[in-house]
Amino acid sequence: MKKLVTILLCLLLVSCTNRSRGNDASQMGAEYLNKMKEYETRVKVAPGERTDNPDFDKFLDKVFVEGMEGDFMTMHYSVVDYKAYGIEKPPVDLGQLQYGMDEENIKYMEDQLAELQSFDYDSLSYRQQYDYEALEYSLYETLASLAYYKYNFLFCSGSNLAENLVSNFTDYTFYDKESLDDYMTCLADVDRYFDDALAYTEAQSKDGYGPVDVWIDYTVDSCDGVLNKTEDNALIVTFNDRIDDLDFIDDAQKQSYKDENRRIVLEEVLPAYEKVKTEIEKYRGKKDLNDYALCNLDKNYAELTYMLQGSSNTPIDTIFEQLKQNFGEQELAYIKCYYSASASEKLEDAINGKVDSLNLVSRDCLEYLRTNLYKYYPDLGNVDYDVQELDPDTAPATAIAYYWPSPVDNYDQNIIRTNPNNMRAGYETYGTLSHEGFPGHLYQHVFYYKTNPHNFRSVIGFIGYTEGWAVNAQKYAYKFAGIDDDAAATALYFEDAYYFPLYSIIDIGVNYYGWTAKDIVKYFEDSMLFEFSEEDAGFFRDFLIEMPGVYCSYGIGSNNFVTLESYAKSALGDKFDYVQYHEALLKNGPLPFNILQCDVDEYIENNK
Repeated sequence: MKKLVTILLCLLLVSCTNRSRGNDASQMGAEYLNKMKEYETRVKVAPGERTDNPDFDKFLDKVFVEGMEGDFMTMHYSVVDYKAYGIEKPPVDLGQLQYGMDEENIKYMEDQLAELQSFDYDSLSYRQQYDYEALEYSLYETLASLAYYKYNFLFCSGSNLAENLVSNFTDYTFYDKESLDDYMTCLADVDRYFDDALAYTEAQSKDGYGPVDVWIDYTVDSCDGVLNKTEDNALIVTFNDRIDDLDFIDDAQKQSYKDENRRIVLEEVLPAYEKVKTEIEKYRGKKDLNDYALCNLDKNYAELTYMLQGSSNTPIDTIFEQLKQNFGEQELAYIKCYYSASASEKLEDAINGKVDSLNLVSRDCLEYLRTNLYKYYPDLGNVDYDVQELDPDTAPATAIAYYWPSPVDNYDQNIIRTNPNNMRAGYETYGTLSHEGFPGHLYQHVFYYKTNPHNFRSVIGFIGYTEGWAVNAQKYAYKFAGIDDDAAATALYFEDAYYFPLYSIIDIGVNYYGWTAKDIVKYFEDSMLFEFSEEDAGFFRDFLIEMPGVYCSYGIGSNNFVTLESYAKSALGDKFDYVQYHEALLKNGPLPFNILQCDVDEYIENNK
């Protein structure tokens, strides 16, 4: 079965069939982009008013099962007991990479879309109507994305196979001997997978879209992070540590697995990384970074990128104006903080480490956040999670921590990975752990799973919602950090997270409107806090062409939450309640904001 293509893992694991649709690609992309733009949500039945349609849930069961059967690693990270769901185990490998239009997958998704739309929407229950719209919109997103396969870069900055592959192995959970053997099979598949990726990149280059020098530098650095260690390589050390904790194999078997893992890493995986490092160099000096500004690739693709990153069909011009307005209001609030002697003093205390909660790190910080979030969020009580350190040599350079979500059949299996290179006491760590843990990603994920959603929701995702939620969580985490001044807490959030909307504004300016460095300088001439020299502006311009949209799921997503909250507060005034409001945003899971609007309208109607 073909999988439902979604971003479930930080590793790109796609199944592609190299067939050609020729000039129809851009037409298909425009067709589904327009379906996203024109998408209108329907009126929902009241909760509990109508029972579930069993035929529709059977259809969703099929969507889930086929999604799991399309890719082994996706299945492993999504479910513990795949047999309990009737899932036929897919081939145990890292996936297939082949450049070109994926006609087989496109047909599969168009057939799935037709089957979905054959159901009478008005026959569905409250939960099912949200599921219907979430799946329909997700299929439009994916079909539009598949048309732009030429711009799917495997060795680029920010999302790079050489870097991401390590975390997929070090975060792999051994449930039983079968899953352990599957791990060994996938590890031995790295060299084949990298060969496929290099062949993909070569075909892409012949089509005119080879890697640029800065992506090559990033790839080489990522490879070096793995190659710098041999016997103490993360793929050996973390494997040995996890093997020692297993109770389903004896000591002799443990040693046998350790020996074989060591052999594969040293004799197969590391040479595969050496090959990538060598082969990627042949593209150096052949492409100019400016050619890859999204507006120079395809204006529709640029528009799609921001709609995907923001999980919204709001026109890009409108998003841009909302970002500017909300960012200006945040700048003003930050400046006003300094007009209050009390607020400015408390802000300086927070920045300088004089607030106890902001000096907590790792689990201590997460537990503080978990037990104090009830002031703004529904209280989940005890939540199981594990905190694990990354290997310092392979940890992403800019990361403080990240969250690895639980599978659908065990929402207690949550992992927060921390970077020892960057984990230190201070408000930045507090903000990051609130983003990744409570009340951010981990909290949102577990809350929704506790509502017993249909399993198919695990095969679709809306990154603008999830990242926007987590950025918004940082804002409220500072409000219960013990700073004891709302203006200071708001200013500290801006101090920590200002770059999300700031970079999103510049990103859209550069990659959608075609800004030059001079345009960036001119735009910020009237800014109260930010001033760019032409040299600095040129650096930011290049950076955002190098990694277009990298901050936009955070910036546009959080901006959309700000817009919804302002709308709800304006409608309810003193009747607005943070805990109830956040529950409304959470209860139907991640959604595009144009569909999430229904949750907010329902909350307003019920609380007038």
